[in-house]
Amino acid sequence: MGAVAQDEKEATKKRSNRLLEEVVVTAQKREEDSQDVPIAIQAFSGDKLDAFNIEDTADLQRITPGLTFTYTYGYTLIYLRGVGSDAFLPNADPSVATYIDGINIPASQGKQDTLGPVKRVEVLKGPQGTLFGRNATAGAISIVTEDPPVDEIVGNIKYVTGNYGSEEYQAYLGLPIVEGLGITIAAFKDGHENYGKNFNNGVEQPIREDFSEGGRVKIKWDSDDFSATLIGSYVNQFNGNSLTQENTRPSLILGAGARVDEPDRNTETNFEGGNGTINTMFGAILEWRPGPVDLKFTYADQLADVDFGQYDYDSTDEDRSGFFVYNQYNDQQTYEFQVLSNSETPGSDKFEWVAGYYRLEAEGGFGRLFFFVNNGLATGPLTSILDPIVAPLGLNVGGLLAGLPRITLESGGILSTESDAVYFQGTYNLSEDWRLTLGARYQEETREIGNTNLYLVDNLTPGFDKSYYEGNDYSRNTLISEFGGPPLEEETFSPKISLQWFPNETTQIYSSLQRGYKSPTYNIVNFFGNPDAVDGEEATAFELGFKSEWLDGTLQLNGAVFASETKNLLSGIVSFTSGAIVRYANAGAAEAKGIEFDMQWQPMPNLNPGLAITGGATYVNSEFTDYKNGEGFDDTTGLYFGPGGLEDIPLGLLGIELPVSTGGVVNGPRDFSGNQVPRSPKFTSSVSLNQYIDIGDFGGLEVAVDYSYKSEYFTTPQNSPFYVQDQYEIWSLRTSYFYDPWGLQLTAFVDNAKDKDYYASILQQDFGRSVTLAPPRLYGLKIKWDFDTFLN
Repeated sequence: MGAVAQDEKEATKKRSNRLLEEVVVTAQKREEDSQDVPIAIQAFSGDKLDAFNIEDTADLQRITPGLTFTYTYGYTLIYLRGVGSDAFLPNADPSVATYIDGINIPASQGKQDTLGPVKRVEVLKGPQGTLFGRNATAGAISIVTEDPPVDEIVGNIKYVTGNYGSEEYQAYLGLPIVEGLGITIAAFKDGHENYGKNFNNGVEQPIREDFSEGGRVKIKWDSDDFSATLIGSYVNQFNGNSLTQENTRPSLILGAGARVDEPDRNTETNFEGGNGTINTMFGAILEWRPGPVDLKFTYADQLADVDFGQYDYDSTDEDRSGFFVYNQYNDQQTYEFQVLSNSETPGSDKFEWVAGYYRLEAEGGFGRLFFFVNNGLATGPLTSILDPIVAPLGLNVGGLLAGLPRITLESGGILSTESDAVYFQGTYNLSEDWRLTLGARYQEETREIGNTNLYLVDNLTPGFDKSYYEGNDYSRNTLISEFGGPPLEEETFSPKISLQWFPNETTQIYSSLQRGYKSPTYNIVNFFGNPDAVDGEEATAFELGFKSEWLDGTLQLNGAVFASETKNLLSGIVSFTSGAIVRYANAGAAEAKGIEFDMQWQPMPNLNPGLAITGGATYVNSEFTDYKNGEGFDDTTGLYFGPGGLEDIPLGLLGIELPVSTGGVVNGPRDFSGNQVPRSPKFTSSVSLNQYIDIGDFGGLEVAVDYSYKSEYFTTPQNSPFYVQDQYEIWSLRTSYFYDPWGLQLTAFVDNAKDKDYYASILQQDFGRSVTLAPPRLYGLKIKWDFDTFLN
């Protein structure tokens, strides 16, 4: 290579601050500058995510105000702008839909969305029902991976090591095969020691370490008017962190006598919690450009398989209660056909549009779920609580418990879904300065439930023996009851309208009104009655916002005011005394109102062009306006109240006195109207300062400081003061060295630098308050080598 060509190559690779960039997005199913889209959206390129040290979607909450990730039994609960749901399991759809390369990712335990090498990530705020469809009532997260290269080899290798024995390996390779055909291959493996220890009666017990490993392959063939893309991914993981919890407030009755476990990441359980999950996905994307329109077809087949999971339900070192599951899965196939306008479409100078058909076929739930209660409770208050429930079945809990080492019940529940939708959205240029967008989606959906039998298991051996329970041998079990329910059918219509005004080349003012739906579902695991159906959600949101650039383009400032109403907001609670392991219910309605802004600023473009500041803040007030059918646990007794609960039990028989306001009985549902929506802090903010220093022939340095803040929030619709996450702030620090001629990056980092304790999970359940602390201070070193510098 000649000297001039070498100089040109080095000039093109001259590094600037990685936080300063414009990102092209596909929030409206076509490529557009994020500043031109009439949607509140935060978009991050792969390089920008690396600058923030973001490794998976849960980390996005550090740099996206209004976004909150928490966990329940390994399931991710996502709230955005005060809208979300604490319902989980394979039959509870999330409120924030996640897509990878346009393919919807179903709910499952563990993670399927480790980012690895990606092109960009888009966080779309507000209902996205028109184009993203079902279960995007709060928003959507769209992950776009890199396409295979067409004329050069690209790739990198990354290794990270840190405290708690953490190690992470990533490798990425993209190469052309023949003209028009290329492939990318990505692989990862990570793991770490546990952040605490587990003790049983003071004796330390072994704990299995969390890990994940997997890979992704993407093959693309592209010609002048046709392209075909094949995608495959595999993730194998074990998750024990959020399934091994500390009981920090044992309930008065079921938790009586248990030791209080202080939240310190050292658990006291009598058996190990965790689950192993394998996620596989195959996808195909076909695109044809015949002329006046573009055609696109996307197919995906995904399976999330939890072959084994268990949880110490009482979360103490006593053998009181627990559950374990085999054959838990979520199997989903999706088909989407799109017709898009292009530059050759008649009227394209004024009107851009997309139309589509979408079909989903899914089946998921629990093949075999076992729940046990130890006979140590046989002569205690538990019998008085459960006997009224099971009396119609001819059972006597006290007698059963006294005669067995433990009572073990087996149930299950499989939910099948078929959904068909058609949609259309178009943007019309009313003038040079005004644009009008109209969209609509019509959907029909049917859900059916099966495999809801209840068995009494002839379990004479203590502990867990997988070989005893796996398979389909029911000969040693006694069938108690068979449950069922009619199909759930629903038709929905999701409209959208937005108006944009461009008063100048650097400013957009927009308003939008849009609606989204979440599907109805069943309580799929039932012990003492037919499964209850819950209604689907309807979320309607209005937004008035602006996107702008100032100071010769060195300051990008966006903001919005928003309001939303969600009808039939879905909530979930874990309670076997409610008649189900997990019970869902609908709130009548909830509202969220707020204001937010985000900015990207280069304060000294001439004196210090390497300095960049990014940040944002969201204030939202989200509350239930109608929730008269509330369910939860009494703060005094710890007993469940709500639909299907233990109504009018005179606790005086148990020697317990309740406040006068309760009438001395455990009532049914309570009125939560006016309570705050859980997991929705009123104020969240983040700010990042990034300084890049060019040191000439020696390379470059990047120094970064991140700060994020969340105000306090409740973790239950009940708004109990015992289930509050206090306000917390997280600091992260990084220093990176770059030597671009070698494609080398060395980074030293510290996350949660002040070692702040906050919760990844706070669970309200029959035996009390079970919690999992988020990771402590983590620090380490990262080395990344972009080897395409040497290969091209």
